[in-house]
This record gives sequence, C-alpha cells and structure tokens, in this order.
Amino acid sequence: MSLRPITIDERFRQGRRAQDSVCPAPRNRRDPSRAARLLLTLGVLSGSACYDRVLVPGEETDGRLTVTNDEQALDARVTYTDENVDIESGTQPSLVGAANAPPARAPSSITLTLISEVEPPMVAGSRVQATSVWATRDDRTMVSYGMVGSATLGALDHFKQLTRKVPKLHSSVSFSDSDVISVMTDGTVAYAAAATSDIAQPAPAVLERIELEGEHFDLGSSQRLPLASFVATSVTSTGSVIYATSGNAGAVFAFDAGDLSLLGQYDLDDARWVAWDEDNDRIVVLQGTPGRLAVFQEGAFPGGSMNLLNTFAFPGADVSGSKSAMEIAGGKAFVAAGPEGVQVVCLDDGQIVGSVPRPDPASVGLDPSVVVTNAVTVQDDLMFISNGEAGVYAAAGAASFESPSCAAQQIDVLGRLRFDDLESVNHVAYRGEYLFVAAGLGGLKIVLVELGG
Repeated sequence: MSLRPITIDERFRQGRRAQDSVCPAPRNRRDPSRAARLLLTLGVLSGSACYDRVLVPGEETDGRLTVTNDEQALDARVTYTDENVDIESGTQPSLVGAANAPPARAPSSITLTLISEVEPPMVAGSRVQATSVWATRDDRTMVSYGMVGSATLGALDHFKQLTRKVPKLHSSVSFSDSDVISVMTDGTVAYAAAATSDIAQPAPAVLERIELEGEHFDLGSSQRLPLASFVATSVTSTGSVIYATSGNAGAVFAFDAGDLSLLGQYDLDDARWVAWDEDNDRIVVLQGTPGRLAVFQEGAFPGGSMNLLNTFAFPGADVSGSKSAMEIAGGKAFVAAGPEGVQVVCLDDGQIVGSVPRPDPASVGLDPSVVVTNAVTVQDDLMFISNGEAGVYAAAGAASFESPSCAAQQIDVLGRLRFDDLESVNHVAYRGEYLFVAAGLGGLKIVLVELGG
C-alpha cells in the first residue's frame, strides 16, 4: 500500500510520543546565533540535532539520525540486473488530451532495461518504504523512505555513478523519529520534508537539513526547522531560497539557503507539492480538496509574506490526505491529480492543455482506492506516470513537453510498464537516460531508457 499523508495527520491528531532520550541544548558547529534567526510565526526556535555524535567505522550517529557509509552493508541492498521491461499496450485508452490537438508522435521504439533494484533499509527493526525520488541530470539521485502505520521511521539514500550504468549507493541516513515524505538535494545539502513524533517540536511537520561531505551524509551541521501542521509534504530550491510546504493547516515557507532564516510564509490549506518554474521566475504550489495551483513570484517576500500572482483550479486532487506531486516544464504544470489522472495546466492562464486519465481500476482488477495518480514526470516528448498499485504508465506527446508553449497537445498512452514484483508506486522521476521508480516496499528501481528514431 502506498504511503499517504492522511495516515500521518490522523496519527498526530491522536497525540505524539516522546523520544527515548534528549540532551539539554542543541549543538551546532556553525555560528550559534543562527538559531535566533529561525523564529517562525509559531513563536518557537528551531535547532540542530541535539545529541552528541558517536563515530564508529562506517557509521555516524547523534542518537536520532544514523549515517551508514559501510560499503559492504550498502552494497548488500543493491542488486544489479539486466532485464527488459516491457510496455503492455491496451491497458489504457490510447488517445487522450485536448480537442483538435495534433496527434502524438511516439518514438519508433523505446527500450527499457531494469539495471538496478535497491532494497529499502531497515530502521529500528522495520523495513521502511520508498516514498519519493529526487534525480538530477548530473549523475546524482536521492531517495526518501517512510512508514505506513503508527511508527515514525524514515531514511534517505544517496546514489551516484549513473553515467557508468552501475548506480552506486554511497551513503544512507536513518531517522528514528520521523517519516520522510519527500527529498531534494543541490549536491551539497539534502532537505527532507518529514513528519516527526518528537514532542519537543511545536508541530509534527518539520524540514530536515543534512549536509553532504563528498558523497556521504555528515551530521555535524544537521538542522531541523519546525513548520505548521501535521506533515511536511515537499521541498524545492532555487539555489538561494529553499521552499517547503506542509499539510492541511499548513503553508508554503521560504528560507534563505545560506543561514536558513525565514524569508516569507503564505498560509495555504492542503499544500501538497511545491515546484520552481525556473524559466518564468515563478513558484507553484499544488493544493488539494479541491485541486488548485497557487502561483507566486519567485524571490519576492513583501512584509514577510509572498507575492501571489494567480490561483488556478483543476479537476482532481480531491481525496483528503492523498499525495499529489507535480513537475514544471515549458511554462506548464504537470499535475498528478489523483482520481482525475494527469492534468496539464498552463501557468499563464490556468487553461487545461492536456490530460491523461487514471487507469480504470476494474480493468486492472484493483479497488479504486488504491489506483490513484500520485506523480508524473516528463522529459522531451515522453511521460511516465505513477498510479499507486496500478503501477507505472508511459505516454508520449505530440511535441516536446518542455517546449515553451501552452498549445493544446494530444497525449498517446503507450501502456503499462511490466515489472515482475512491482509494489505500489509512490513516485517517479525521469532524468537523462534514467527512469527512477519509488516502489514502496519494493524500494527503488532504476530503468535505462533508450529511444529509437
């Protein structure tokens, strides 16, 4: 079953449990005055991890976070494969999208090869599940993990060497008191949107910051920032500013990437995902129940708020507490809209310029509650969609999705990707030659994508 924020919100409404041990004061090897600048509207101070670090060969821990760099232990979780991944046609209506749009032109051939599978880590004796993937085109990938149920456990994995087609798991960090919902990295720092059971925090929603020392996580400057509501849902970066969202009673927050001081905050109900429209200097937040996009001016924080440019409605994202991810390309938002599949929204005027319905649950023999479009990823004219227990679907557009145009576009659904043991899919990311699939208890799957003419 996929990880859904509603289970986290419900859990923390019932009360939070304490940590096993704490120390009297936070430690930070950087400027100690930083904490004083992290005062949020909640009226509390944030701090870094509050445990003394313990170093052992291949491991570092502060009592709450534990880093594993032991190559033998990490390699044991990775299986290198060389298996074809077929696309099953006929599992979805073939043509969808805007009326009178030009027909899609799928590549003459797509070869998909599963090159690696990564087993989720064990945390406090429990197997966590893959919740999201952050991948870049510069040979770097990070995966987040969390739990379903009452336990609050999570982890992050850091990979490189993809350009050599032999992904290497370099470092892993586990969280003894937090579910990690999503992650992003700029190559030097990892930011994790999480929900914690630490009653010392003013609310369960937190943003974790962990530095990378070379290829490894380093806890020396780790920090945790409190957010509003029961769960932090997403995080992104423009380089100079970190944006994060939190759930039902939450907001979008903007932090200075240098000192993590709060630059701006804008209250938004059911904020599920934040993304940067780099080409047009816009920050876009996906909201649910009902589905909406809030579009902000990037880098503008009048009076400690944010400059809201537009709000656009779209169909879907209307299941309370469900996950909805989003990508921005060509001035368009590619929205995972739950029961309404994928919605392609022009960020200039809010028009729906394309769509892909979710799979028919009956056709795949599943209950409608577990067939939900929760993530979508695009590159050039190819799209991959995660649909919970229905798996991953591939689609092709009439033109590049990244083209700076809001013209109506037909989208041709090619079919479902066939994995032998695919668990419920929580997220997908397509970058360069690789498709990354966060497959719940099935962990991470890395697929090489080769296109014909």
